[in-house]
Amino acid sequence: MKYSYGTLAFAALIVFSFSSARQALAQGYDTPLGSQGLSRTTMHSAASRAAGGITIALKNDMSLMFSNPALLSSLEGLQLSLGGLQQHTYAKQEQRYGGLQTHSAFNLLMEGTTGLISDADTSKLLGGTKVRVIDQTDSVQRPFDTIGPNWNRTRSKGLPVQILLASPFSIGTVRVVVGLGAVEYANLNWYYQNNNCLSPSVLSVLNGTISTNGLNANPYLVQWYQYYQQRDGSIYGYGGAFSAALSDKLSFGVSGMLLNGSTDDQEVRVGRGRLVFFTNSLRLDKQSMSSYTKTGTSDYSGAEFTLSGRYKGRAFDVGLSVQPPATITRSFSTLILADSVTAVSKWSGRVDSLHARSTTSVSGEDKMALPWRATLGVAIALNEKLTVGLEYELRPYASATYTAANGNESTPWGSSSVWHVGAEFRPNSWLDVRGGVREYAEVFQPLTHALRGEVVTYPIYSIGVGVKLANARLDVTYEYSDMKYVDTWSNAVSINREIRQNIVANVFYDIPW
Repeated sequence: MKYSYGTLAFAALIVFSFSSARQALAQGYDTPLGSQGLSRTTMHSAASRAAGGITIALKNDMSLMFSNPALLSSLEGLQLSLGGLQQHTYAKQEQRYGGLQTHSAFNLLMEGTTGLISDADTSKLLGGTKVRVIDQTDSVQRPFDTIGPNWNRTRSKGLPVQILLASPFSIGTVRVVVGLGAVEYANLNWYYQNNNCLSPSVLSVLNGTISTNGLNANPYLVQWYQYYQQRDGSIYGYGGAFSAALSDKLSFGVSGMLLNGSTDDQEVRVGRGRLVFFTNSLRLDKQSMSSYTKTGTSDYSGAEFTLSGRYKGRAFDVGLSVQPPATITRSFSTLILADSVTAVSKWSGRVDSLHARSTTSVSGEDKMALPWRATLGVAIALNEKLTVGLEYELRPYASATYTAANGNESTPWGSSSVWHVGAEFRPNSWLDVRGGVREYAEVFQPLTHALRGEVVTYPIYSIGVGVKLANARLDVTYEYSDMKYVDTWSNAVSINREIRQNIVANVFYDIPW
């Protein structure tokens, strides 16, 4: 089969594009900071995290008051708890390209390998005289920077997770437990980077394509740039929980907290040049190249409630917890420093760029409306020392509605339902050994994933111990997760990976009274 130059140019341009219809659902590049990180709510109980995220099987753990308040009924006395987390994160992205027959300069630029190629001999005989003629068809196009396609990032951070106080008492024949405290509601730490972004996002895999006719007379212009965004901070919850044991077998609970927190936000675009596509050649220049840095803060507010119940059988427990719809409001202010190339001129053999710089600020308010969420679980006591648990978490986030500052509404997240499996082994009265695995789901999907709407999921493996000495107890947990997903482009892939290792600790003290 024969292909025209226009068709080959079409193939050359099918690279690093994303669907605008599914842009919000994919972890795409150059998507402004908005609701990123809000779905990453925190598990406060080190014991629960050690046992794969199960809750029903655990007793005397006030750290569960905001996730399953009915379990407060198992509290044995006045109790104080402190908790913290140390997190180590390693993230990276690798990009791989296929070759293009008529635009070999393209993948060389994207891969950052033009330094391995010597300049071509462009000498030609014109009228018997040897002269040097250079244009984009016979010269090596070289980048204006040393940015490569791949990156990696390592970060460690410690932060408090909880401070809680709870006490049981009786109202008539009903045993009641009330708890108060402050917890981390969501860890909003977020980072994404792509060193080879293109605008327009030429020839998306899922959308239409540009015209392939007459590119020599009317070349296609594409801006090439690096982009990264990061967010640092947390949302904390301040509130209380109430549990009532209506009988030895049946208990109910309700919890509520006011949400408040802030983050430092940053978005950076570094212009790398303008790609000028001809039918079978490519030129890189600086015309209209633009860069910006956006720095600012976001302040969050809202409220979250949880309703739960537990039924205790002879050798098993079952429980259900639900979170009604909630709205989290973000107020933001951003300072934007922009720089764009307005003209390129050549003086005395040197290429100079004329720049236009500006400083602006923007502020506004957006909202994320969360839907009903629920967790159903069962715990089975296999014997006096070993208990296993299984829980199913429903996260219908596809119906979560994001309202931007301009009033536009969208549903940027994807839904998921995940499993938690774990066990607790108590060889003696002072030691608990726990282990488990839970499935974790992000709210975005890989770019141009074969199964549209299927979000990124991965397992979190955990192990931990609980040690009791007199009136004090220490729960310590180690967690490991390895998130991998591949963004697919027409002639390239971005391989994304994030490894997280957490050490979580809770200290409990039973206050004599």
